[in-house]
This record gives sequence, structure tokens and C-alpha cells, in this order.
Amino acid sequence: MKTQPKSETAQRPAPQDTRACYVYGVIRAEARLPEELRGITGGEVTMVRYGDLAGVISEISPGQALGTRDDLLAHEGVVEALAAETTTLPLRFGAVVTTADALIEEMLVPYHDWFAGVLEDLTGAREFAVTGIYVEDAVLREVIEEDPEVAGLRERVRELPEDAAYYDRIRLGELIVKSLEAKRRADTDELVGTLEPYAEAVALRSPAGEDTAGDAAFLVTERDLPDFEAAVDELGERWAGRVRLRMVGPLAPYDFVPPPPEEGA
Repeated sequence: MKTQPKSETAQRPAPQDTRACYVYGVIRAEARLPEELRGITGGEVTMVRYGDLAGVISEISPGQALGTRDDLLAHEGVVEALAAETTTLPLRFGAVVTTADALIEEMLVPYHDWFAGVLEDLTGAREFAVTGIYVEDAVLREVIEEDPEVAGLRERVRELPEDAAYYDRIRLGELIVKSLEAKRRADTDELVGTLEPYAEAVALRSPAGEDTAGDAAFLVTERDLPDFEAAVDELGERWAGRVRLRMVGPLAPYDFVPPPPEEGA
């Protein structure tokens, strides 16, 4: 059964025909914004409250084109500043509504229970991204040592003129890519298996390039963070010389926000 909280106007800018609202995310109404927080085009970041929730916005010109590097950085800066202070349900870049009232009517009212549920699930945890990048010479050496066909083709390509070895070069490239894909699956499994015991949830990420050994996001509580960081360090030592491991965070929990339900569902 859906709750019907009362709308509040504290810290909500008065609707203006000449301004629109850019929305960064949803937080709890009792949360406080970081001081002097500025958003896209330097606009003041404020809150639009509805019951126990609040949308975080700044004003922009209606029809303003968005998508510059500065716009993206401003969006990320606001979301990360929020996530550092309070549990935040971040919105993807480009969410705009016509007025503060439209934010309430189009988002906070129909999706109130969903927003509240996701915020509850995220309470007390932060997202950390852990990425492994292969050391090229080391991983290529592994492939050659483990696959006799790769080793044989590599020697053949070295000995033949470039034109004569054309098809062998293609075959060699295909075998190396196949071997790297198998290694990536195994290393991703090891990455997740090592760190998952210290996380509330795990989300795999698509490899950014062929040299990616593994990429995953982890939702980690403050209680488990020391053990999680120790496990990352241990894995980094275990992979030293073949994989460079990097941890980034805490981040806004984009990877752990489920898709919203159909309106009215």
C-alpha cells in the first residue's frame, strides 16, 4: 500500500517561467546539502521536499543544450558531493523537469515508495570500483607459455617475410584474443570471489578495453571497509607483475540503482 506524504515547500525555489530544473538525484528530506554547492552553469543547488524525500536540483534556462565536458563534470561533482555526505540515489546525466512542482508531480509522487525503498537498501553502504589492467608483456608471455599453437605461430611469423605470414598473423591475433578472453573470465571470477565476502552486493562492469583483466563495482558498508581494503591489497600483491589493480571510491552508487518500475506499478 502506497504512502501519501504531504508536500513541503521548504528550500524549494518558486516556479519561474524563465527557468527549468536540472535534477541530480534523490535524498532523504532531513539530509543537509554541502555548503555552497554549485551545479551546472554555476547554479545554486537546492532541495525540493516531498514528505520524507527530496529532489536535488539547480535551475537552468529552458531548452538549454546539455552535454559539454563542463556540464558532465558539474553533474558528477554534485552527485559525488552528495554521496560523500548522505545516502544518495543518483540520476543519470540529463534529467530535466519544467518546475519544482513538476518534479514532485512527475517523480516524487508516483515513484515515492520506489525511491524510499532504494534509499533504504543503500543506507550505510558506499560504492567502490575495482579494476585490473593487464601488464602487456607479462600477460602475453603467459599466453605464449600456455598455448603451444600460439608459440608456434609466433615463431613462424618471426621467420617469414611479412607478406608470406599474412594469414598466420591473422590467426595468431585471433588466438591471442581468445586466450585473453578466457583469462579475463578467470581473473574476473578471482576478483569477485576475493572481494565479494566483504560487500553487500556486486555489479560486473563491461571491460573498457582488451587489456582489462576485470572490472566490478562493490557496495561496501563502513563496517566492512577495512577488510575490503585489506582484501584488495592482498589481491594486488598476488597479481603483482601481471595485473595493475586500482580501487576508486567511495562513489555514488550508480551500479546499484535498479530500473524504476512502470508508473503506477
